[in-house]
Amino acid sequence: MNKNLVYLVSEDWYFLSHRLSLAKEAQNKGYNVHVICKDTGMLNKVKDFGFKCYELNSSRNNTSLLNLVKEILNIRIILKKINPAIVHLVAFRPILLGLSSLIFFKNIKIITSITGLGSIFLSKNIKVKFFKIIIILFLSINFKKKNVNIIVQNIDDYKFCIKSLHCSKDKIFIIRGSGVDTEYFKYENEPLSPPIIITFVGRLIKDKGIEVLFDAFHLVSLTHKNINLLIAGRIDLSNPSAIDESYIKGELSKNKNITWLGEVSDIKKLWKKSHIAILPSRREGLPKSLLEAAASGKAIIATDVPGCREIAINNVNAITVPLDNVIKLAKAIEYLSKNHKVRKKYGLKSRELVEKDMSEEFIINKTIFIYENLYKSLIITS
Repeated sequence: MNKNLVYLVSEDWYFLSHRLSLAKEAQNKGYNVHVICKDTGMLNKVKDFGFKCYELNSSRNNTSLLNLVKEILNIRIILKKINPAIVHLVAFRPILLGLSSLIFFKNIKIITSITGLGSIFLSKNIKVKFFKIIIILFLSINFKKKNVNIIVQNIDDYKFCIKSLHCSKDKIFIIRGSGVDTEYFKYENEPLSPPIIITFVGRLIKDKGIEVLFDAFHLVSLTHKNINLLIAGRIDLSNPSAIDESYIKGELSKNKNITWLGEVSDIKKLWKKSHIAILPSRREGLPKSLLEAAASGKAIIATDVPGCREIAINNVNAITVPLDNVIKLAKAIEYLSKNHKVRKKYGLKSRELVEKDMSEEFIINKTIFIYENLYKSLIITS
């Protein structure tokens, strides 16, 4: 029995940031790691780790039936060539494409990692709602198959799988995010000198609540001139909830206390000089940016939504606010900015929460354990 392990992910950068350490450990355990994804310019970096890579020509904005069929057939051809023992589908679109590609494949174990339910589950568009019903039906049928297993990152998605997709509890594993390297991201005391620095790390898309953040910070800046907002992240035009660069520049022109850093390579250094982490997302799986902020000992402001509430616990290590509530988000920024003792208390608790069951080592070990059990079951039945 071969030990071919396939990761099907959306794009190369995502694999490098969220699944690289796991794949390296799987490789150390004797698995032959293959990666199928879109090349955004980083696929050669993936290859440098000794993984066999296959380029996928895909676009999240092109949802025509013909395009989807082409993608599915392409994935199917690649999978036939690899002849995998285990296929790990990571995130919503790869799950849909991967499950479609794997129909009629035998003696393959499938893992689906739900990293958040995505913009389609947030949309109020009638056509999108109809498409959502079709997707739920498709997933509920496929998730019942004996060879399909499900990994979710938060309790809300766990409940969704049971109630809406009618999944068996023994097929669902809760693994809280992709983990954070707690040896690299260490607890750091916050800077002593003003100004107060609030930091947002993430892609600049509507689903991350960036518009609400701008509106809230503009309100705060009317009366508080010693608070700065740092925005670290890139514009993602391929995302359905993309934000145009002209909008970002327009918001920056309104407020000299906001700085857009673009994509930052040294996130550790950024958290070291920050006082507060902020993420007003509409929905998450379990945000890596907050995991890294928590590991660095930062107090958090986040929306009370699935994914965020796993790592941002109100009055414990964070202030959580209702979704899209500009006023309450502004008040949370004001309150934490004024209260050093509260920030200190929340920061210590943030680190404690991460060390409990969100470290990279813990997450990797738990996932490898699933791989090994699935592989053993293949050997027994072969």
